[in-house]
Parts: sequence; C-alpha cells; structure tokens
Amino acid sequence: MHHTPPIESALLAAMSAQAGPMGARAALVHLRDKGFEVSESTISRLLRELDDRALTASLGKKGRVLTEEGRRAAANLLLDSRRASNFADALNLRDVHDLVDHLAGRRGIEREAARAAALRARPEEVARLHEMVETSGSGRWQERLGFHRSIGEVSHNKQIQAITTTLFDERLDPLEHLLVLIGIKQEALVRWDEEHRAIVAAISARDPDRAEDLMVVHLDGMIRDTELFADGGNAHVIHAVLAEIEST
Repeated sequence: MHHTPPIESALLAAMSAQAGPMGARAALVHLRDKGFEVSESTISRLLRELDDRALTASLGKKGRVLTEEGRRAAANLLLDSRRASNFADALNLRDVHDLVDHLAGRRGIEREAARAAALRARPEEVARLHEMVETSGSGRWQERLGFHRSIGEVSHNKQIQAITTTLFDERLDPLEHLLVLIGIKQEALVRWDEEHRAIVAAISARDPDRAEDLMVVHLDGMIRDTELFADGGNAHVIHAVLAEIEST
C-alpha cells in the first residue's frame, strides 16, 4: 500500500477543495500556511511527481488540476483523516462513563478476536498465550497487560488486528495500569487471571463458542468492577488518570 507523505496529502486536499487550477505559487503559499517549510524547487519537484503518477494534469500557465485518479486519491485521504480523527476522539476518555463505554466497545471486538483466535491461532502462538497467563500472577505485569492485545494479534483477522492496535495503543498504557489498580482494589485480579487462563484453554481446545463466551464474561466482569470502584468513592482516581492520558 502506498504511503502518502503529509505534504502530498495537504497538497492533494487543497487542490481538491479549489474550484479551478492551482498554480505552483498558490501551492507554495498554501503549504507554508499549513506549516510546511518548502521552497519553490520542492514544490516544482512535488508537482512533477504528481504529474508522473497521473494524479494531476498541467493546464500550462493556469496551473494544475486533479485527474480522476487524483480526485479519488484525495477523497480516500480525506476519509482516512476522518477515520483517524474519529478513533482519536473515541480514545479521548474523560470520565467513568467514557471508560465503561471503552470497555463495552472492547467487549464487542474482543469476543470476535477470541473466537477467531480459537480458529486461527498457530500452535506456537497458543503456546505463547499459555506462557503469558501462567506467569501473569507472579508479578510480571506486562504479561497481564499484553494479554488482550495478543488475542487480537493471533486472531489473524486483519480488521480485528487493525482495531486492536488502536485500542491498545502504547499511549493508553496508563489506562491498562488503571484497570490493574481497579482489579487490585476490587480484589478481582485473581479472578481476572483465572478467566484469562480459561480463555486460553478454550482457544487451545479450538472451541470458538466457549472462547467467545468466556471473553464476554470477562469483560462484563471488568465493567462491573470498574463501576463498583467508581461508586466506592474512587471516581476521582479514574478522572485523574484519564486527564493524564489526555495531556500526553
């Protein structure tokens, strides 16, 4: 898949929004206004590259316009930008209700991830999951934190893998630590670990129905524990961690 540099994306978006042709000078001014440090030679080279890839067509001194392929590329870039913005907004958690909604969304994805993992995970991947859940109780926090991310990875479903990567972005690691804290305070951590082991056992047995059901039970319990933690006078702890994440 072709990776579009930010400067190229900005230029294609500008040309798409313009009613008529865009000249090199107008392109230069626009990109500088967007914060790109570009020279006239850089603009000339970029425009030639777009011509060579049939994304733009020259109208001589009038400037350039997008071709049909160029308009399609600009539309796809706009759609990608909106998706990224929507994901970023969805992960911008502010309060207990947002955190519960986040876990509910994870439940919908992770139940399918567990089901797919039971059908598709490779033997060595299942062995790794066994290792993770057998060592998580001994203080190896990273193994516990990585469990849900790993289920998505071994699902071998590209859609699930892509969403899982976003849900477990490293910038949200403090959120995972918060969930561990909630598990400790609610005396639920041992139960969570047992549920992890049961999920892996179902995956190992190639039982997708049981793996899915166990994941739903597990996330339902995490949601319930989170709500009880907040109702127990600890909502401010959740808000503080979420504010820390938002500021990073």
